[in-house]
Amino acid sequence: MSKRSSGEIRAEVIARMRIGFREGQKVGAFIKEMQAQNLSYRRTTMLADWRSINQLESKKELFKYVRKNYTATAKSIAQVEWELSEEFMYKVRVSSRLSPGEPLTERFVNIMSDKPLTPGQVETEVLDKWSKWEKYGKEIIESIVPVTAVQRKL
Repeated sequence: MSKRSSGEIRAEVIARMRIGFREGQKVGAFIKEMQAQNLSYRRTTMLADWRSINQLESKKELFKYVRKNYTATAKSIAQVEWELSEEFMYKVRVSSRLSPGEPLTERFVNIMSDKPLTPGQVETEVLDKWSKWEKYGKEIIESIVPVTAVQRKL
């Protein structure tokens, strides 16, 4: 059996954190459980990841209620301590189909930005980039719903 990298362990723990947080598990109990399963890393980093998951879960899908031409307030933007390529990331639900009469396909895409965007600007970004994304180019977009806004803590 090959040894797993610290990045792989952290990714698995973060996925489990989401489940533990949704089930109401306390952070101390969660960390002890991960240590027992040999899936732990630096405690301060685990606590920072827990806070980021807390932000994501508590502010999940709040951005979709922001008016299209308004910038979101801090109350609807999740603050995370993870490294993001740009300061803001917007999670967008896109419903599309290959041709009329085909079933809808729903997927999430991420839009990165160094400045805060309104939901209308996020939708425009998706439309601009959709044809450039090779695997999505031929699909017909039925709906675009920006659902979550994430900001990297500075």
